[in-house]
Amino acid sequence: MNMFGALMMTVTMTMTAVMLPRIYMSWIVAERYFLEGEVEQLMQLLVEQNNWVWRQFGCGAVAVAMIWIVRNSQHDLAIPASMEATLAIYAAISLGFAVLESLIAQRVSGFLALVPARAETGED
Repeated sequence: MNMFGALMMTVTMTMTAVMLPRIYMSWIVAERYFLEGEVEQLMQLLVEQNNWVWRQFGCGAVAVAMIWIVRNSQHDLAIPASMEATLAIYAAISLGFAVLESLIAQRVSGFLALVPARAETGED
C-alpha cells in the first residue's frame, strides 16, 4: 500500500470511528425527544438528519465519480490499485452511512407523525 492509499484508509477509519457513535446518539436522542414530547427538537433533529443524509450521499457519490473518472479518462490518470480500492471502501461506507442516516430521519418523521396535534375548538 502506498502513502496515498494509507492516508485514505486512515481517513476512512477515522470517519467510521466518529460517525458510528454519532449515528447511535442521534437514534437515542430521537427516542428521548419523542418520549418527552419535544416537537421542536424533533423537527430540528429531522432537519439535521436530512443534512447528514445529503452530506454522506454526496461524499459517497464524489468517491464513486473519482473512481469512474480515473478508470475512464483519456489522459492516463492511473492511480495505484490500493488507492482505488480504498476509495471504493470509502464510497461504500459513506453510502452505507447515508442509508443509516435516512433510517433515523425516517424514524424521526414517524415520531413526528405520532405526536398528538392540538385541535382548536370553536366556542359557541
